[in-house]
Formats: sequence, structure tokens, C-alpha cells
Amino acid sequence: MARKKGSSTRKRNTAEKREITAGKKQMMAVIWFTVAVFLLFVVFIKGQNVWLWLHNLIFGLFGVTAFFYPFLLGFVAVMFALDRINGSVTAKIIEAVCLAALVGAAIEIFATGDSLKFAEHIAGAFDLGAQLKGGGFIGALIGHPISWAFGNTGAGITIILLIFVLFMLITGTTLITLFKAICKPVKKISEHAESNYQERIEREESSGKKLKVIKGFQADIPVDEPENNEPELNEQQKRLVNAYHGKNTVKKETEAPEGAEDKNNINEALKATAAEKTEKTEDAPENIDFKEETKKFTENLETDMDTSTDEGYVFPPLSLLKPADAANPAAAAGAEVTAEHLVETLRSFGVETRIVDISRGPTVTRYELQPCAGVKISKITNLADDIALNLATAGVRIEAPIPNKAAVGIEVPNKQSDVVGVRGIFESPAFTGAKSKLTFALGRDIGGNAVVADIGKMPHGLIAGATGSGKSVCINTIIMSILYKATPEEVKLLMIDPKVVELGVYNGIPHLLVPVVTDPRKASGALGWAVSEMEKRYKMFADRGVRDLAGYNRFVETLGEDTEVEKMPHIVIIIDELADLMMTAPNEVEDSINRIAAKARAAGMHLIIATQRPSVDVVTGVIKANIPTRIAFAVSSQIDSRTILDTAGAEKLLGRGDMLFSPVGSTKPNRIQGCFVSDEEVEAVVEFIKGDRAADYDDNVMVEIERQAAVEKKQKTGLPEDGPDEDPMLNEAIKVVVENGMASTSLLQRKLKLGYARAARIVDEMEARGVVGPYEGSKPRKVLITPEQLMEREANGDE
Repeated sequence: MARKKGSSTRKRNTAEKREITAGKKQMMAVIWFTVAVFLLFVVFIKGQNVWLWLHNLIFGLFGVTAFFYPFLLGFVAVMFALDRINGSVTAKIIEAVCLAALVGAAIEIFATGDSLKFAEHIAGAFDLGAQLKGGGFIGALIGHPISWAFGNTGAGITIILLIFVLFMLITGTTLITLFKAICKPVKKISEHAESNYQERIEREESSGKKLKVIKGFQADIPVDEPENNEPELNEQQKRLVNAYHGKNTVKKETEAPEGAEDKNNINEALKATAAEKTEKTEDAPENIDFKEETKKFTENLETDMDTSTDEGYVFPPLSLLKPADAANPAAAAGAEVTAEHLVETLRSFGVETRIVDISRGPTVTRYELQPCAGVKISKITNLADDIALNLATAGVRIEAPIPNKAAVGIEVPNKQSDVVGVRGIFESPAFTGAKSKLTFALGRDIGGNAVVADIGKMPHGLIAGATGSGKSVCINTIIMSILYKATPEEVKLLMIDPKVVELGVYNGIPHLLVPVVTDPRKASGALGWAVSEMEKRYKMFADRGVRDLAGYNRFVETLGEDTEVEKMPHIVIIIDELADLMMTAPNEVEDSINRIAAKARAAGMHLIIATQRPSVDVVTGVIKANIPTRIAFAVSSQIDSRTILDTAGAEKLLGRGDMLFSPVGSTKPNRIQGCFVSDEEVEAVVEFIKGDRAADYDDNVMVEIERQAAVEKKQKTGLPEDGPDEDPMLNEAIKVVVENGMASTSLLQRKLKLGYARAARIVDEMEARGVVGPYEGSKPRKVLITPEQLMEREANGDE
């Protein structure tokens, strides 16, 4: 008992000491902040009497470097207030004071040198410092001995090297980082010049120019051939491309003439060409660089020409998309310091590890650690929150172990994230080299590599995450990838958008089977049409002895051009919000999705489903079983993560496109930063496509969707169309059971004052309509619809 009492007393005393220490630090913060503000006013305002004497004293001592000290004292006050004063911070403050003193010494060395005696130099430095003309007394005290020892030149070199060393210590910069920062711009300039040279050669070859070597002078001059067989874009396409880039159509510049035999002739030809250009551009506005604008226009025009197809579809040029921002080289400078801090943090908890690799991605950096012998992986995974606290960051995720590596991955968010542009992925070899027409861009992995996927191999995908996590951008990226990769004859799209505003921008593109479906009832009909189309395709496959869509299209090719049988396109069905559809027509939607997901792969039909509510009543077990590929964005809880991926991890994502991608057959999900495509880029691409080719909606599909919606609505009522036996109290009875959350005959008898027989008939009628569940003995029947669904039924006019 006495031992427990002594222990509690010691804890109480320790807590009191901590409170006293914290109070002292806050008081010190107030004192230092007051001194800093006072010193700031003294430095910037001369004043009179004692104030003026203090002003002259400070500048006499420190010279022009006196402006630095108020801000340094303010920094000290902030460190005290945040309770960050420790050995490393104190060392940085001392180093900063020394750096300011060396700067003052450098000013004195370059201004005065060793021309004066020591006493004269010190006295004069104080007076000059008071007049803001030197490094002050402290600067002379340090600078004069160095000048006397090494001479003016040696002293200048010495003081600059000392300043350089202190600057490196304060900023924590290493020599390797410094050399990389110096060499990287040089390397970029070299690569840029080489790429420009290659682009120029390719541009000249594609535009019909040939390089001819003129005897007597080794120079390659591009000379136009007489014939020009280049295809041309129509006026509307040219207008769209120029409007997006803000360009003016200019006349083609005159090329260099042929026939030069030596250097003098070449110079004369070039002068004649320049004069002719000047005459042709006299009437042009002065603020337009015609040479540059013509070059840009020609490059974009050639890009557009190369993207035409035999079917008449012109792929949109990449110039409509914004180029990716260059990576910040300074962002990766602190990775090694963080790695050492990480190892020290784990060591403080008794876990010995060593860094084996560092991979910096656009959003997070993965530190690969190899535990020492005898260290359990669970000891590392249990320290996730402690690691986040010591690194002063949030969202630390631990992957233990990394697949195919004997290491543990600790993913730490970057202080500066890089935006992954969709254009950069479209230009990558992973996307351009993919042969599948259903290839789409995902983003970049932790190593910074472009990641793409094939819808045909998925073969269906589920996208889920909280609001604002990046689902809509991911769907836009998938659609844009198809527009850049496939013609309308190769891939058709069926878009269902209950939210109305997300996918409406794509109305009018030739890839759409029908306009974007926004009515939830018609959405159920559209899925019903997809099921019937799937069955129809399988019947056609069976009649021709083929097993899948690729075999059927190969069979059509063997028939030749005279046949009336046409190839069938892939159909990608995109549902932007599954939760809304499940609320409106859960049974019909789930049945259609399950049938399509289970059988439609060989028929060339694929589902992409997105939802922001990954609960088990929306993403049911049957739907998950038939959709093996999942993309999880940031979610609010581990339960939602397990609903999507069958594993935890999505609750620690950072949002803004940070995703976990689990393809079919993978054992663990891959972390990827999704690529970003803006609304302006989407609109520009859609306008370009619509300007080239109008939409060709299938009237038969629209009629079938309307018919399917009407059939399902009739089936849901469970009564004949005229409904002669409907009880007039049915609607009131439905409201009663929904409000009470249960249904029974006795409840209707009490609330509506009905007889037993009539109340029992109404309960049976509600069961036929899907309002209440089946009979469960003595228990009340379950109510299958919510008040929101009831209000929606009333708004839609359902009886």
C-alpha cells in the first residue's frame, strides 16, 4: 500500500514539474518576442535621445547585419512557444549568429582590408556602422585579423569559404545534393537541345523536306520537294486547335532556294529569303512572332495529320492537354535526412533496421528497411502512429513485407506533392506501346513509373472512395484514354450518371451508344438492355462456332468486304454512382450487374462501377465476387477499406488521387498517384471530336431501354396494368409501415382502423410490391424500403 502511495506521489510531482517547466518556456517565449519586437523598431526607426543612442549602438556593433537579429530573436520566441528548443535548434541559432558575424566581416574585408591599423580600424568601423556603411565593430574585430594574416585576396577567399561551410551546416545540404542541383540544369539543357534536334529532323522528314548536302560547303539545308501530298484538316478542326492554344493562322514561310554552289551563294540565298519574308509580313501585327507561331502551328498540324484513321475518325492531338509540370529537384533533397531520422526513431523503440532503398513517388516516398535478425515484423507495423508522430506527418502506411523483397516498406507523405498530368502518361511508352484498344492510364507508382491497365483483362472494375478523393477524375481519365486509343467502330460507351452533372459533358461524341442516361429508372432499363445484348452476342458466337468477340471479328474479316456482316465493337458500361441506383431499384440493378459481370467478358462487354458509399448494402458480396479488379481511394474507416479491397489500408490514403489498385490475380494492392485531367482539357478534347464527327446514336438501343424500363416498372408493381383490385388505403398503409419500421396486420388494424381481413390483404399486396418482407411467424415483417426511397417513389409517380 505504501509502495503504491509513493509511486502516485512521484507521478504527481513529475507532472507538477512538467507544468512548471512548460510555464517557464511560455514566459521565455513572451520575453524573447517582446525583445525582438522592440529591437525591430529600434533598428528601423532612429528616434531621439536614448532611443537614438540605442539605434547607433546596435548599428555600430553589427553594421548592416543588424537588420537580421530581430528576426532571429523572433524565431527563438517561436521555438520556445512551440516547445521545440533542443540541442539541434540551439546549434542552428548559434550557427546563424556566426553566419551574420562572418557576413559583417566579409563586408569589412572587401571595403577596408588591412590598410588601417587595428585600433584605427575598430574605432572607424563603429562610426561607419552607425551610418549603415560597413560591418560594424564585430565585423572589424573578426575581419581585420584575417586580412592581416592572409592579405586582402586570401582573406576574401577564406571568409567566402567560411560562409559557404556555415550555410551548408544551417541548411543541412550535402555536397552530393549541391552537385546534383548544379548538374541537373546542364543535363536538362543538353537533353532539351538533343530532343529539339531530333524533332526538327522528324518534322522535316514528315513534311516532305529532304536534306541536301551542297558541294563546297558542308551545311544541311532543308529544301522542299515540288509535290505536297499532305492531307489537310478541315476548317473547324483548325479553328478548334488554334482557339485552344490562342494561335493565329499564318501564311507558310518561304523556304530557302536551291542552287547554291558555295558559301557566298548560300549567304546570298539566305539574304534573299529574309528580304522576301520581311515583305510578306509587313502588314502583320507587330506583337506576333510569325516564325515561332508558324513553327508551333506546323507541329500541331502534323500531329493531327498522323492521327487520322481509315474509318474517318481523327484522334485528338496531345497538344489539347496541358504538359506535365517539371519535378522539383529540391523536393528529394531531404529524403536521406528523413531516412536517418526514421532509423533513429525505430532504434529508440528497440527495433534495429537499416535502409536498403528509397523510392520517391509523386505523393509519397517509400523507405525500404531491412530488419536485423530476430526483429519481428509486427513490432514495426505496430509503431505506425509513433513513426508519424516523430516525423511530424500524417498518413504513414507500412507495407510488411514488400512483395518479392526481403524488406519492409514505410510510406511517408512528401512535403511537396507533384501533380501527375494525364498527358505525361499518354506520352509514356507504357501507354503508346499498348496494343489493346481498352488500355487506360492510371497514374504513377511510388517509383515514378507510368502505370496503365487493360479493361479487357480486368475484365470489370470497381472504383470506390469518399467524396473528393478522386473517383470522378479517375472515370474521366478512363474515358479520355479510350477516346485517344480507340475509334467509335472499335469501342462503344454506355454511360449511366444518376448525379446528372458528372458525365453530361460527353454527350455528342461518336463513341456513345445513347446519350448519357441520367434517369435511375432508365438506368435500370439500360442495364437490362446490356443483358439482352450479351445473350444476343453469345447466340451469334454459337451460330458461327467462335468463343469470344475477338474470334467473331476475325471470322468477319475472313468473309471479305462484300459481306453484310459487320464487326462488333467492345462495349464499356460506366456507372458513376452505384449507391443511387441501388436505392432506386436494388433488385433489378443488382441482378443485371451480376449477370453482366459473370458472363459478359467473352462478349466484349465490360463494367466500370464507381460509388462513394462502399457499404455492404451497395457493394454486395455477389457483386464483389464477380468484379475482381478494385480501385480504392481514400475512405473514412477501415471497414470501408475491407469492403472494397478485402484488406485494410485505404483509410490511410491522402486523397486527391492517391489510390490502391488491386488488379485481378494480385496478392497485395499497389499504391498509385492517379493522373489528373482538368475540366478544361476534357471540354477541349470533346469539342475537337464533336467538331470532326457527330454522334450517331442507336435508335434501336434507345427504344429497347425504354421498353426494358417500362417492363421492370410493371413487374415491380406486381399487379395488372389497370390494377382493379388495388385497395384505396394501400398508400396510407405503406406510409404507416415505413414510419414505424415494421409491418403487421395488427399494426394496420390499430393505425388505420381496418378489419383483420382487409389489413391482411393490404400486407400481402405490400409484399407483392416489394415494400415488406415475407411472413416470419410471430415476428413483424421487415420493411424493405427507407423513407427516402418512399419519397422518391412518390416523386416519380409510382403507385
